[in-house]
Amino acid sequence: MIGGGIAGLLSAAILARHYARVTLFDRDALPSGPEIRAGAPQGHHVHVLLTRGWRLLDELFPGLDARLLAAGAKPLDWIEDVIWETPYGRAPRVESELRSRLCSRALLEHSIRAELLAAGDRVRILEGYEVAGLQAVGDPARVVGVVARGRHGHDAAALGDEVLKADLVVDTSGRGSKAPTWLEALGYETPPETIIDARLGYSSRIYRRTPDVGWRALYVMNRAPDNPQSGVIYEIEDDRWQVTLVGYNGRFPPTDEDGFLEFARGLANPAVYEALVRAEPLSKIHGYRRTANRVRHFERLRRWPAGFLVLGDACCALNPVYGQGMSVAAIAASILDETLRQRHEPERLGPIFQRRLGDGVKGAFTTATSDDLRWPETSGKPPPGLRLMHGLVDRVIAAATQDPRIHVTLMEVLHMIRPTSALLRPRILGKALAAGRA
Repeated sequence: MIGGGIAGLLSAAILARHYARVTLFDRDALPSGPEIRAGAPQGHHVHVLLTRGWRLLDELFPGLDARLLAAGAKPLDWIEDVIWETPYGRAPRVESELRSRLCSRALLEHSIRAELLAAGDRVRILEGYEVAGLQAVGDPARVVGVVARGRHGHDAAALGDEVLKADLVVDTSGRGSKAPTWLEALGYETPPETIIDARLGYSSRIYRRTPDVGWRALYVMNRAPDNPQSGVIYEIEDDRWQVTLVGYNGRFPPTDEDGFLEFARGLANPAVYEALVRAEPLSKIHGYRRTANRVRHFERLRRWPAGFLVLGDACCALNPVYGQGMSVAAIAASILDETLRQRHEPERLGPIFQRRLGDGVKGAFTTATSDDLRWPETSGKPPPGLRLMHGLVDRVIAAATQDPRIHVTLMEVLHMIRPTSALLRPRILGKALAAGRA
């Protein structure tokens, strides 16, 4: 395993079901507690765990929920516990089955890693390593290991540069993955890419939670095409709020005190700003700008080396504002498990898995990029029928502010519980069209 983020940890848990020994390399010296590590600077910002992702995590790690709750994570009903301010009004709040947990990225990753290591001795994590390349034999090439280069930390000093043999190498090293370069070095094509970049930026800060506000999360939407600013407040562990402000098409939220609050004041609804001016800041403000959607189409390659797979952000990196990344990683892990259970020949495993993964991420990629393409300075080719899609989605959101059942159905689609076609049912379409005329 290359990369010890969320996708790497989930995939390692799956591999431990099928292999006697799993070795996971990570560049960072890993923290002993729930702290933000150097390789995950996005940890300063709100991380959303959608309901489908939470359900998959709960199945994969039966002890995770108790561990998270004991550490201060909060149970969440995505309909009842969230104030959602849309351009058409506030969505109604009712009890639902759309459940998850609220906590920092650092706590979630730390807890998953602890559950993984507590499950047995099949998985070992070697921290402080950079994988410099793949080791391959034969023609056509078969990947038989990696070249690991020690960077820092105890493990790196103990091992140094060395070739480690493996029956299967899985790259989950994130947006900075070198998989295309490694494939090219072995004589394979590099994958074509699809990139949609809305030039979106984050700024985030931790505040002390104001008690008795009556919600666990607050989200103010942007309003296309005239207001590209949005904001979210999430309750996390230790009586804190994690606050993230978002701007599209280069209108980045500032990282200074006055600018941060002024940006919040400029949201389409004052709810976030009013909450912040009454709250106590606990951290400095952190910015983040690496948010383009990018799919590397490994599934389109005509040839693929045996013994090598790519998943997570190394394959499909989504604009993080939509909160899909961790759930897509969980979906990828479930696809990996299903594929390994079928015991394909090594030469067929990679192509079969990459095709299934490509199909599995299409819906999330379409959701993220379709919304990004609302903004005029977004780069990338829009799909046919995009304006019609935007009009329908806007009308469904407007209808959701008037009808709790439509709100729940819309959230089920966004949380990848139901297909997009659920929004095309006659009752929803009728209400949506009526809302559009109102």
